[in-house]
Amino acid sequence: MKKESLILLDTNICIYRTLAYVQPRIYRDELEKVVNKINTLTNNNFQCKFVISDLIISELKDDGILFWEIKNFCVTRLYKPYESLRIFGQAKKSIGKFILSYGIKEDLSENIQEYHLNLAAIDQFYLKFPVKLQNLTKLKISDMTPRQKQAKISQRPNDLPEETDRRLLGQAIEIKKIHHSDVYIFSNDGDFTEFSSEIPVEFNINILGIEDAVPSCATL
Repeated sequence: MKKESLILLDTNICIYRTLAYVQPRIYRDELEKVVNKINTLTNNNFQCKFVISDLIISELKDDGILFWEIKNFCVTRLYKPYESLRIFGQAKKSIGKFILSYGIKEDLSENIQEYHLNLAAIDQFYLKFPVKLQNLTKLKISDMTPRQKQAKISQRPNDLPEETDRRLLGQAIEIKKIHHSDVYIFSNDGDFTEFSSEIPVEFNINILGIEDAVPSCATL
């Protein structure tokens, strides 16, 4: 990893980072790993630049998505579902501050408006791996209710990743054209992490997962 690499944060990373700081503490491995990676990548050795895309900001401001994640964590880890509303209030404030710190700047946003032109190539890339895509869809819907399964499948035509994920990759491709260092997407979504070898080859965009070791730092 080059010093001052640019790292686009996926929605799940922003939520995990937020839940790591709510009270009472939720002890879960992925939360700690996200916080540790963010701390490591922003230290003096790496000085990476984190960016929350406008696409991700839109999802983070969806109270339904955020509340569902919090309720899930409260019930499965704290065993205190009645804490959900109070923790939701904490998390909403925390995410707002996080967006202020790392939300995409206007000049960068203006320079990547052509990202939609990359979507056809992105779709063609993913469709080269139909079995892997089918397995990912099955995994994503395995614990869902019938209604949730139907909604998720409708969001994944031909088992393609959801539109926001494909658009985020499209934005990363545009950023790489103007950014002097490496560009990463930091995500816990299999639509990125299961293609962590193929995406860099196809699009010159690196994928960083929660379980991945932080690449050693190299100066330009």
